[in-house]
Amino acid sequence: MRPPAPLLTLALFVAAGLSARAASELREAPTGRAIPAPRTVPAAPPLGRPLPSIAGTFSIYFENDLFAGTDRYYTNGVKIGWSSPDLASFRDTPYASPLLPLLDAIPFVNRPEFQKNLTFSLGQNIYTPDNTESPDVVAGDRPYAGWLYGGFGLVLKNADVRHTFALNIGVVGSYSYAEEAQRLVHEVRDLAVPQGWDNQLHNEVGVVGLYEVAWRWPRREARVGLGWDFIPHVGIAVGNVYDYAALGGELRVGVNLPDDFGTASIGPGAGTATPVEGRERATRARVFDVGLYAFARAEGRAVARNIFLDGNTFGNSPSVDKKYLVADLTAGASMNFRDTKITYALVYRSEEFEGQAEGQLFGSITLNLAY
Repeated sequence: MRPPAPLLTLALFVAAGLSARAASELREAPTGRAIPAPRTVPAAPPLGRPLPSIAGTFSIYFENDLFAGTDRYYTNGVKIGWSSPDLASFRDTPYASPLLPLLDAIPFVNRPEFQKNLTFSLGQNIYTPDNTESPDVVAGDRPYAGWLYGGFGLVLKNADVRHTFALNIGVVGSYSYAEEAQRLVHEVRDLAVPQGWDNQLHNEVGVVGLYEVAWRWPRREARVGLGWDFIPHVGIAVGNVYDYAALGGELRVGVNLPDDFGTASIGPGAGTATPVEGRERATRARVFDVGLYAFARAEGRAVARNIFLDGNTFGNSPSVDKKYLVADLTAGASMNFRDTKITYALVYRSEEFEGQAEGQLFGSITLNLAY
């Protein structure tokens, strides 16, 4: 078992003192006696437990309106994701091999000043109307819809900025198994089963691409003790599932803030979270293993298309008149312990379509584990 860092530091200081004394005595030896060269004593490490570099990051996201006591609109979202360790080049991971010809052709992606991550994710979202008792289409109410998808992403980051490129491909409609997933949960919890799933959006392959850039300010080499930061971001999503432009930011205040770029939520870019800065983390020592902070986040979106409101791209399907401006307001708390970070938040989403009775409140739990 390795000794605690303070005891190790003390032992090294004692060893250094004894070595210096021995060297002094040897220099004073009588003439003609060989004087050994003084030994080099390694410098004592800083206080705290040095954190090794990570092998990757596993993430779980869960969002549900049960935290607000409702069962409507965006009613459930679940996602799992994996991020590679920090890479100097995408050639450092075999998972990027099929894409290397494309990545080599994009100069921005290969800029050497950025750490790089490769990400994969898998998720499912479920949407229902307010009136789930009617087996018929309810005019002016949100359509039933499901979205099952896989995601692939590239992340480029340093201590100040993070660029995220993500591509999600999946299916909208009965092949998303949203009806089966919701029915199973409702039966287990002994809740009424929604009756209108026969009217859900029909099957359609969905594709959405995302680019987002986030900044972290102010920059701190050592994020130990009480502190704060502000993380603004802008993004754009394009595809037959979503078309929107986003602008937002997050304010965090707490103790031992993690070296990341804020709170990820389920969306086209979720699953690309990289909750630690690997190179800084490998050389930085922390006095405490536990961090805790509160945060407030706001994001506004200008929405040109939302398939879950506009309906299927081709053919007839239920739909509503969407609102073109939507906002999310989020408040929550996060705790990080060594390589694990868990976050709980409440999200208020403004009305998304004409005739919606009020905005929606839902809860979010996120677990990030770097290993």
